[in-house]
Amino acid sequence: MKCIIFSGADIFDYDFVASYIDSDDFIICADSGFRHAERLGLCADLLIGDFDSASEIGQNQYKEIITLPCEKDDTDTYAAAKIAAEKGADEVIIFGAIGSRMDHTLGNISTLEFLHQEGINACIINEKNEVGIISNGTVSVKKRENSFLSLIPLDEKVGFVSISGVKYPLENATIERSKTLAISNEFYDDIAEISVQNGTMLYIISKD
Repeated sequence: MKCIIFSGADIFDYDFVASYIDSDDFIICADSGFRHAERLGLCADLLIGDFDSASEIGQNQYKEIITLPCEKDDTDTYAAAKIAAEKGADEVIIFGAIGSRMDHTLGNISTLEFLHQEGINACIINEKNEVGIISNGTVSVKKRENSFLSLIPLDEKVGFVSISGVKYPLENATIERSKTLAISNEFYDDIAEISVQNGTMLYIISKD
């Protein structure tokens, strides 16, 4: 099952977002993320949050509503991700997760890592970025128009990193979190392949 989570950061191109959504996707809105589903004309399966940043919620537009306390350990988006895992999602795409609040954005990266640890193929996407995680395996990523490919370790060191299909390939390299070796690579082919044998890292496809 594919699950779409709408978080609260701005979305500027709803046609772009709509291209990722299928009619049978399970839709979760995290707090003020409800406005994105409404803008897209979607009837969300679940609305969850403390609703400190949401108002004028149409109660009849959601199949289920879970109200969380304002004082809690998890962010609303993290709580939504936990529900997605409980529902048996094997793929999660989070929209509205990259915004002006750096703490929220980094918290959403932590949410992405949680989903990855649960064995779920997850990514954060907006109009200019796609963020995913690779750990002890291989992934193929698709070039976007005028895009760059960056790798950022989540571990202190990530070993045996190889990248093909890019202008600056790597083979069995070690990438340290405190360095910027793998930032702003360029796609050479439409598809780039990333392989990691020891460690966990973010891959980011981005454009200006």
